[in-house]
Amino acid sequence: MSEKVLFDPGYAKHITILSVNIPYLYEEFEGIKNFNQKKIKFKLYYPKLLKMTDNNIGFCLGSLLWASYLKSQHKGCEIEGNPCFGIEYNEAETVEEINYSIEYYNKLKKDVKYYLNQEFQINPKYIDVLNIYREFLIANEGFAKVQSVDDIKLPQKIVVASDDDSKKIFEKIQEVIKNGYLIELFDVFDLICKE
Repeated sequence: MSEKVLFDPGYAKHITILSVNIPYLYEEFEGIKNFNQKKIKFKLYYPKLLKMTDNNIGFCLGSLLWASYLKSQHKGCEIEGNPCFGIEYNEAETVEEINYSIEYYNKLKKDVKYYLNQEFQINPKYIDVLNIYREFLIANEGFAKVQSVDDIKLPQKIVVASDDDSKKIFEKIQEVIKNGYLIELFDVFDLICKE
């Protein structure tokens, strides 16, 4: 019997679905008529919005890191716990959430300017990761057919980690799973990304 590896090393408990949670927050916020009260409410929501978007990007990067790590250290292993396996693939549905995430950054930038009178600049690497992750989802057909590590297809910009880099990646993954700050995975992004 071959060794089994997890589809998700533990990221899922730290993320929220942006397309569900952000409209929910905005619904309450947009019901306020008084502009000053709206500004105060947005200021209260802003750290929560940043944490949700950071962890969303961290999850996307984490998935790429995990795939690179698995391809390096667990060739031929069966993947356990893939909730997408066997589901009929629909590209539009598969990329819907990632497209929402990218579009939301434009809205957040405008809202921060409007309600907080501040400039909000997203790190260009974040958008790169979201686009690479979209490519990853499409290449793997939403993981509907991924049963083993060998079935995983890496996007063009992502390489299989070396043995030394794999150890660093694994340690960082374990660290962020414990602390809940998935955005810290950017510390090891350059180990798998070819420019």
